[in-house]
Amino acid sequence: MHISSLPFSSIENEFLRLDYLTATGPRIIGLYLDGMEGNLLAETPNVHWATPHGEYHLHGGHRLWIAPEDLIYICPEECLYVTEEKNFVILRSPVDASGLEKQITIRLDRNRVHLVHRVTWHGDSPIELASWAITQLRLGGTAILPLSRKQGLQPDRNLVFWPYSDIKDERFQLEDDLILLYGHASNSAFKIGNLNSEGWIAYASKDALFIKRLPLRKTENYPDLGCNVEAYVRDSCLELESLGSMNILHKNESVTHEETWEILAGEYPATLETAQRIRKQLSQI
Repeated sequence: MHISSLPFSSIENEFLRLDYLTATGPRIIGLYLDGMEGNLLAETPNVHWATPHGEYHLHGGHRLWIAPEDLIYICPEECLYVTEEKNFVILRSPVDASGLEKQITIRLDRNRVHLVHRVTWHGDSPIELASWAITQLRLGGTAILPLSRKQGLQPDRNLVFWPYSDIKDERFQLEDDLILLYGHASNSAFKIGNLNSEGWIAYASKDALFIKRLPLRKTENYPDLGCNVEAYVRDSCLELESLGSMNILHKNESVTHEETWEILAGEYPATLETAQRIRKQLSQI
């Protein structure tokens, strides 16, 4: 049962069930896999904060955000238009107080979820932004961000830290070919990002592996000092995030950002050995 009291509906097949809000959003709030116990997504019904447009309630799960992050573009979600078909669902918000319209299209394929995120700008002046897909996962697992190592004299890896990230945080582990972020609750937040050239990031959550695949566009201009993936952890969830490139939008123009989730049932303890095994497996695909 969901902690959230908001109305929701579901799309499912023999492998997966996704729950999404039907009156506010767009927001996916539940992810259930055959062979996995409980909701893989985090539920945060009590998390909210003030914005210039009113109180924003987080709810948890998966949401569509805008980068670079700015409070002026975070607005209360007061309505939603839902299109439900047999094989897909479209969740579309009205134009919010900042001038943004957000849409997520969901399609299931066996144990995979295909998502298309669309942001449309309705303001009179041009805006530069990147679409940002944020998945809040339940605590207890390990975020895995692969690093690519190359030969030669040119730099091949970057790390980006946020002001509140303590590099000595015990939840953060850096290896030559991996960034690990452990999903342990703490009053302090930690966030890290980088430019991912492997095309995937993952979260190992004891009895399930959540894989987020993203398109590779190495020449694009990405936000946050050049990040197309980021991971964040605090007290209620771990966030696994992918970002599109920066785009200048004029009135009524849109930008899309796609990602695919793959969810596998199995035993995935929170260890370096598990992360290395997963990296080897996914890098061969």
